[in-house]
Amino acid sequence: MKRMDLKKKITNYLKKEQLSKDDEHKKLEKSFLKKSRKNFTVANLLFKISEQEDTRKLLNLASDFEMFDWVIIVSYYAMYSSALAALAKLGLKSKSHAATITILEYHYVPKKADKSKEEDNTKTLEQKDIHKLTKAYALSEELITKLIQTKSKRETAQYDATPSITKEMAKTSLDDADEFITKVEEILG
Repeated sequence: MKRMDLKKKITNYLKKEQLSKDDEHKKLEKSFLKKSRKNFTVANLLFKISEQEDTRKLLNLASDFEMFDWVIIVSYYAMYSSALAALAKLGLKSKSHAATITILEYHYVPKKADKSKEEDNTKTLEQKDIHKLTKAYALSEELITKLIQTKSKRETAQYDATPSITKEMAKTSLDDADEFITKVEEILG
């Protein structure tokens, strides 16, 4: 997205109070990173439980018990917590996932003109990193939508048409989360 468009979006998020400047929030940077890694550990545990029959047996779970949907959800929140750490470093507090993603893109993805000047590219996020967070957000949002549709028992045909969550999707989310969190930790280093 163009920088001017991003700036306009940020201004709107500030006006709507979905985003605020808060220097006190800077103190939470390390707490958000710690929470991010904790969430990532939970996602890994859920994946292992879903994947390993011995673990399910040890926990007295049904042999077909799996939580790949929650692996995706928790992986997303692991990534999101690290994103909040990056915002905290800037003295920003977000109440909106979309605002968080916009701020990351604006402040941490280098401008095209600056890319050639960058000597140490480990201090920036790349567009692909923002895409990973956006993709994880979309998957998580899709799962929440499924839950609402199931609870209200509406639009069953649409619900059934949605792809089921697979082990591969969960593994991809875990890998993306690990890479994203590691990149944010390097940036905030």
